[in-house]
Amino acid sequence: MMKKAIKKLLAALLAVAMLCAMAIPAFAYNPGETEEDLYRGHCYDAFQIFTGDVSDDNTISNVGWGSSIAHPNEFLAQLTADLTIGNKFETNFTAQDVLAVISQWSTSDDYSIAFARCVCNYVYSDGESTPVIQGVHTGGVKVPKPGYYLIVDTSPFNEDDFYHAYNSFLLKVTKAEYVFPINYKVVKPTVEKKVYDNDNNDISSAGNNDGWGSSADHAINEKFQFRLIAKLPASKDNGRAYDYYDKYTVCFKDTLSEGITYDGPDSVVIKSNNNTYDTTIDPSKYTITESQNSFVVKIPDVKTCAEGLDLNDGATITVTYTAHLNEKAYVNIAGGGTDNKNRVYLEYSNNPRISTSLDHTPESEVCVYTYQLNNTKYRDDDAPGNELAGAGFRLYSGKDCTKEQEIKLKKNTTDGTYSPYFGADAGDEMFSDEHGQFNVKGLDAGTYYLRETKTPDGYSACPDTTIVISATHDEHNVNLSGESNLNNKIINIKAGGITLPSTGGIGTTLFYVVGGGLMVAAIVLLVTKKRMENK
Repeated sequence: MMKKAIKKLLAALLAVAMLCAMAIPAFAYNPGETEEDLYRGHCYDAFQIFTGDVSDDNTISNVGWGSSIAHPNEFLAQLTADLTIGNKFETNFTAQDVLAVISQWSTSDDYSIAFARCVCNYVYSDGESTPVIQGVHTGGVKVPKPGYYLIVDTSPFNEDDFYHAYNSFLLKVTKAEYVFPINYKVVKPTVEKKVYDNDNNDISSAGNNDGWGSSADHAINEKFQFRLIAKLPASKDNGRAYDYYDKYTVCFKDTLSEGITYDGPDSVVIKSNNNTYDTTIDPSKYTITESQNSFVVKIPDVKTCAEGLDLNDGATITVTYTAHLNEKAYVNIAGGGTDNKNRVYLEYSNNPRISTSLDHTPESEVCVYTYQLNNTKYRDDDAPGNELAGAGFRLYSGKDCTKEQEIKLKKNTTDGTYSPYFGADAGDEMFSDEHGQFNVKGLDAGTYYLRETKTPDGYSACPDTTIVISATHDEHNVNLSGESNLNNKIINIKAGGITLPSTGGIGTTLFYVVGGGLMVAAIVLLVTKKRMENK
């Protein structure tokens, strides 16, 4: 009977192998490496929980408390206080009694998980529970005596390991031997940042998933959206990894460049196993902390965000927020990079033994581009010294240049440029300065039409100028096509001849035409009369 119980116990205790943090895949992994290769250099602590005598058939008898259970009564008190399994140990006081109870449990049920958590909490909270073996860098650990041991991976995180975790195992050792722990692997959480790139400057169109990417271009002061996507992988192996955590914390740490202003969250949504949980309607489930050019979205316990949510099935957490480019935004007057970069990384629980222990993912980065038009007004030609001041202009999105098509602009008091304005007030008319310049800072890609609305005295109005900004971009660079014209020379011709920029000019023109005609007629009559007299 005892032999049968011990066999059941071994199966149950192997479930404790899932008492581990999220295993972390590194950035560079050699597929030719074996698992044993991956574990070399890891540090392990070994805690002795149970002792016993090993017979020739590898059965254990005379079970007692191991050296790491310095105060059995305190350990039993923790067991009896546990809400899940406490009532199972009210009348069990010896190590052998405890074995008799846990041998009845399956490998991955709630009882086994609760027991494993109690063991781990005890050995790390009891100041007298020291490891039998500590800090071995060989990929395994040689235990000195037969018994049951809690073996914990305590290696510091580094990026050279494909898998890494704070793993805990409670396993049977039939004789003193070298043990290579088996890491139960759960893929590391990931985070990705996306920005929405729309062509019609309509933020409501962001529901189209095809518009999300690693880069975008937008106008200054135009609202657009960022999306943070964290993926928590489903549990592997026995499928109960998340259950060993009292709580599972996730923090999005987002940093914006100084040229981008955070406008506030639009939604915080969790999706798992084809179910959607919108936590936006319950802000008590998360907090948002803002600081200069950054903010943090913290979900203290993802497991409690919605009834029925089971992280073991995997989950995707999406945070969507609105922002806009401000007056400090980097503007492109040619192809190249940008300083309008935005980064996010994810902090997440990585150690069920320590609720405050967090690891983090690599950063995910996106870029936002915007463009500047440099316009110079000239008289007669574009020779130096011919710059013309006082000409008025407005910018339009359509060739008809109607009021509805006007791109409203506001003058920047700092540098004298004009930037898009999306408020209710009317936009400013642009005027060329003493250098003939009137530059537009912060335009989205597209086709625009520049119309002269005020012509300096003595000059004729120039025709409308078509401006094209055609760009392709990614998170590294923007390329402008050959049809793009971000630098424009606009020339006014001095009024003269029959074209006079003054009221009544058409009457003067008619006077010249009619008068000239009368003079020709008079000459013809004189010549005719002269010929008649000579006959």
